[in-house]
Amino acid sequence: MRADSDRHAGLAIMVISAVAAPIAAFVGLAILLVTIIAPPSSASCSPAGSEGVAVAPVSVPAGLSKLASELWDKPLQMTPGKWYPAGATEYYAGDSTGSGHFGSIPDPSEANLDEHPDSYAELSLLPSNPANGGTFTFADANALGNLPYMTGLRVARSGKSIIVYKRDTGYGQGPSEHTPEGFEYRIDLWGPAAEALGVSKDQVDIELAPKTGAGELLEATPGATTASEPAETGEGGQCEAGGGAEGPLPLTAGQTAKVLPDGLAAAPKEAPEAVKDMIAAGNRLDHASYLYGGAHGPSLDTLQPAYDCSSSVSYVLHGGGVFGTSAEDSTELESYGDAGPGKWVTIYANSEHAFMYVAGVRFDTSFNGTDTGPNAGQSGPRWRVYDQVPNWAQWVVRHPPGM
Repeated sequence: MRADSDRHAGLAIMVISAVAAPIAAFVGLAILLVTIIAPPSSASCSPAGSEGVAVAPVSVPAGLSKLASELWDKPLQMTPGKWYPAGATEYYAGDSTGSGHFGSIPDPSEANLDEHPDSYAELSLLPSNPANGGTFTFADANALGNLPYMTGLRVARSGKSIIVYKRDTGYGQGPSEHTPEGFEYRIDLWGPAAEALGVSKDQVDIELAPKTGAGELLEATPGATTASEPAETGEGGQCEAGGGAEGPLPLTAGQTAKVLPDGLAAAPKEAPEAVKDMIAAGNRLDHASYLYGGAHGPSLDTLQPAYDCSSSVSYVLHGGGVFGTSAEDSTELESYGDAGPGKWVTIYANSEHAFMYVAGVRFDTSFNGTDTGPNAGQSGPRWRVYDQVPNWAQWVVRHPPGM
């Protein structure tokens, strides 16, 4: 934080040498985790209240969307599992000039932002910067309802996401500034984090980062959703109305899913919401390990670090709301649902193995000789690209009722 800036109010408490700062920044950047995420629920587009936080009134600019108007000048009281649109900016000097390299967090081990590139500052909705002639306090940074230090946020933009932690506070852009979509700037991303998402002054989607151990393990996966045809998010570039998971789901035209260069899948726009949710669930398992018997026993409501063929199929079906909370083995999947192939979802099973197709794309732990896509050679549950159904065994073919 810096008192002489209308970005970050406070005083830099240490000085980094010309040699140490680039080294620390480089090392820190290497550990920044960039991940792909699955879809938010439509409820995530609901505005949050601002009970108990006093904010000076500011006139709502003309021409904003209904959601932007409802959120205008209100500190977000964030609910876990819900996404919120917000403006994000970048602060980073890269040397000893400009914004301070030390956050306002009291813990000295967390304050050096060069050592912690996964950092953000909560900004302010106050009509003027208290640091101009006074002192900027923790309570003044109220855009997210005064989140505690080290609160994790998942920040998503253009099909990518990162998890960052609050180590700083600042004034920011002021209440008259907003993104082209009409959302006020609520967070400031430390340089490497901003650069990972391509943020300068842009709209992002934010949610409270999950605290479960398995979820954090699966987030430690580099990647970026890019395709020859750009994947899209939902209407207005904000919330895709697929239900109940954790982030914008890439979409593609038509009725057939698409495996992206990073190995994740884009859901077809015309697919039912349950199908989109299954694709989102499959994306969540990307880079999970293969383990025979893995994820049999724990509830399918939770992410596990390893899955086998049948537990991963069970998890994807559960993600679409057409399966219970306990994984079945491949023999049990032979009698799941209705007989024959489905319009959107088809399960192939026998006593030794199981896999599935969702909107025309295969989800399978087996890959030897039956995957020519970006996940070829990778074990574990993945989206596979192959020009025919694997025929190395005889399969019982089933599908979820109505799908």
